Amino acid sequence: MPKISILPQEIRNKIAAGEVIERPASVIKELIENAYDAGASYIKVEFTKGGLERIAIYDNGEGMDPEDLRLCYLPHATSKLKSAEDLYRILSYGFRGEALASIAQVSRLKIISKARGQDLAHEIEVAFGEEKSFRPSHLREGTQVIVENLFQNLPARLAFLKSPKVESAKNLELLKALMITNPEKHFEVYAEGKKVLSWEGGSLDALFEYLYEIDKKHLREVYIETLPYKIHLLLSEITHTLSHGRFLHFLVNRRLIKDERLAKVFYSLLKKFYGSLGFPIGVVHIEVPVFLVDFNVHPAKWEVRFRKEGELYQALEKALTELHRKKRSLYLEDKGRPEIVPQVKEDLPIEYLSQPKDKPLRQAEPLHFQELKEEEFQILGVFKETYLLVEKGENLFIIDQHALSERLHFERLKEGLSPTHSQRLLLPMVIKLLPEMEEHLEEKLALLSASGFEIEAFGRDALILRAVPSEL
Repeated sequence: MPKISILPQEIRNKIAAGEVIERPASVIKELIENAYDAGASYIKVEFTKGGLERIAIYDNGEGMDPEDLRLCYLPHATSKLKSAEDLYRILSYGFRGEALASIAQVSRLKIISKARGQDLAHEIEVAFGEEKSFRPSHLREGTQVIVENLFQNLPARLAFLKSPKVESAKNLELLKALMITNPEKHFEVYAEGKKVLSWEGGSLDALFEYLYEIDKKHLREVYIETLPYKIHLLLSEITHTLSHGRFLHFLVNRRLIKDERLAKVFYSLLKKFYGSLGFPIGVVHIEVPVFLVDFNVHPAKWEVRFRKEGELYQALEKALTELHRKKRSLYLEDKGRPEIVPQVKEDLPIEYLSQPKDKPLRQAEPLHFQELKEEEFQILGVFKETYLLVEKGENLFIIDQHALSERLHFERLKEGLSPTHSQRLLLPMVIKLLPEMEEHLEEKLALLSASGFEIEAFGRDALILRAVPSEL
């Protein structure tokens, strides 16, 4: 008897579905992209129990004929590709014919659709890959897709998912990113029966202001063309950064991607302009001719490959440099500085040891280095409100104050010297939570409490800070 055997079709279908549909957010992504391909201008999203119980997505796009509706859930059924050459000129979001087929394999699926120009809508019901019914139905226009009991036939996958609350947060995080790809679309999003997002369409910067509560005046935008690439950057200022890059979105030809190589390169380029002060909120949109990019890398279509990567990275650096040049400096607000006279001039005159006559350097707070005595170094001043200039012997040290503070706190924690005494705030501070912040919130609150913070829930989507460690 041979040891190798051909897997049954049912197992093959489940394996393929697992590559495309990892969690409820994957279902939402695929259905939203289908709505975009259908030319929808209005999209309504509803989910309950984090999407595990029910996901319903309606769009007012072109809809499907009864014949197409009968085929759409079958493996590799697609209207986007007709030949192998089409893989090298992909203009649509979907093209592999795997999304609806994968959803159908791991859920109870109902699709109601009415094609433009048709008098009657039709609906099809599929239960875990098997068609159950097909009949006329009622729908004014477009398509409604309802997904229920997700992963009910895959207990192992179900066991690895997070709580409904966490899955809801992941759904909203992804939905916001998908809205950014097409800011002109009208969106309504309901979670557990409550409207959580409502956007009637508008500009990209206005959408960022709505989604992330960041004032448009703190966003900087640049658009450059370096053939064959066009780069559009919309990034928050250095004063509005985060410790992570989750809200820095990458788009290629309006497609949301999560490409690790591209992200690492861009993060390294950011260091030149943002230092170690965190990651901006924003979007990096790359437009490239379809024959120079390959979207057919992963079944979920998250990754891409570029034929001229080196030129792309140069274009990204050029765009960041242009953004920096337009702002003069991402570290300082433009406060109407006098025009610089074109002449060679030192930032720090050689006579800095003597007392300046006009305006002395702004002195920083004293530093406390365990290895150095105070007389061994001299603080000269602060450069661009960010860097300490410290002289020791014949050497000049440029110290990032933010990084220094983080390192000092890290060393204290590592030595078990984290503060335990708290100091109450005169006015408690209310911190509004984004849904994406709720993951592992209870664990983080316990850690903060042990470190000297007094913080507690304040309503459904906020925290109230009453005390902080005394050393802060």
